[in-house]
Amino acid sequence: MATKPAAKKATGTAVAVKKSSAVVDIRAQLQAQAAATAAKIQPASGNKIRYSKGKFVLPDGTETESLDVVIVDFVSTNVYYANGYDKDNIVPPNCFAISPEPKGMVPSANAPERQSDDCASCPMNAFGSSGAGKACKNTRVLAVLPPDAEDDTPLWILSVPPTAIKGFDGYVGSVLRTFQMPPVGVVTTVSLDENEDYFKPLFGNPQVNDNLDVHYARSEEAKELLAVEPDVSSFGQAAAPKPKGKAAPARKTPARR
Repeated sequence: MATKPAAKKATGTAVAVKKSSAVVDIRAQLQAQAAATAAKIQPASGNKIRYSKGKFVLPDGTETESLDVVIVDFVSTNVYYANGYDKDNIVPPNCFAISPEPKGMVPSANAPERQSDDCASCPMNAFGSSGAGKACKNTRVLAVLPPDAEDDTPLWILSVPPTAIKGFDGYVGSVLRTFQMPPVGVVTTVSLDENEDYFKPLFGNPQVNDNLDVHYARSEEAKELLAVEPDVSSFGQAAAPKPKGKAAPARKTPARR
């Protein structure tokens, strides 16, 4: 009889250890899932080259009117916001598509409100769906590095707005014909069109890339970065109200993008 309490105590201890191990294992699996989920959503804008007051603003805060970069890779993107894009009150897009090629694009399966089965026939992607333009914003998104990049130099993102797509595509075609290689094979000078009041980057002055081995080695990393989709986890949630105040005067020139 004296041994029974000890037996029960041993059993209780065994169950507790088993339960604790299970919890630890679940937490480890969830942490792994969290890391995988983080890779699926849009990273913070800390890696994006922005535009402000007639200048490029690099991720490190440097401002410049032109820059030399190596375009490691690029993709086409279509993004649709039902209420238009507001840089001061950013919300997830209703529909979006990302593809290495502009032809045959289809909305992502993760888009909250797919507008069509394919982008080519989508009414939001037709001219006239928003004034004289498109309700769906077509862009090229570039993964770039400085010419003197090293193995661990961070990749930066540069977006090409709809007004500059024709010029960018023409530049890429010129590089292909002249150098018989994609843009990663040259150093590209990106400047701003001074004849426009809005953001319109210009691409030109291709020079042979003497650091090609370093840039080409980052190709897969660039592809993965460009394939990351917008974070739509908060889609449908009420947007934060804008602060009340005196309305700003109407602009006489097109808004900068």
